[in-house]
Amino acid sequence: LLGYILWLGREVIVSSIDVAKIVLDPRLPISPCEIEIKSTSSEPTAQVILGNSITLTPGTLTLDLYQGVLKVHSLTDTGAAQLQDGEMDRRVSELRLH
Repeated sequence: LLGYILWLGREVIVSSIDVAKIVLDPRLPISPCEIEIKSTSSEPTAQVILGNSITLTPGTLTLDLYQGVLKVHSLTDTGAAQLQDGEMDRRVSELRLH
């Protein structure tokens, strides 16, 4: 759990810097989009942790969670692609929640 918290903290800082750059420089691309991500965990607790982790990361917001599928709004295509690569989902699925 500690490793995940440290990793998430790093992701929050990196995302905060990226969003600040976009806000401060209007020439940088903004490409809002909605994507769906399927959680690899069948555990409801892991799915909620994934949704909350996405929302904690600046530039992304979990809009809905239903039957393991998360609907996410992303400020940029890059942010959406990073979520779709599955790293956050993989790390949440590896947590021992019991």
